[in-house]
Amino acid sequence: MSFLLPKLSCKKEVDQAIKSVAEKVLVLRFGRDSDAVCLQLDDIVRAFFF
Repeated sequence: MSFLLPKLSCKKEVDQAIKSVAEKVLVLRFGRDSDAVCLQLDDIVRAFFF
C-alpha cells in the first residue's frame, strides 16, 4: 500500500519536502516497495498520521 504515500526519488525532492513542513511532523521512510517489512511500516505510518 505504499502507493498511497508520496515517493521521493531524488535529493532535491527530499530537500523540498523538509523545507515545506516547517511547522509539521515529517516522517521519511527509506526502503523498497517490494519489501514486506517496509510495506508494514507504511501501514503503521498511515494509521498514525493520516
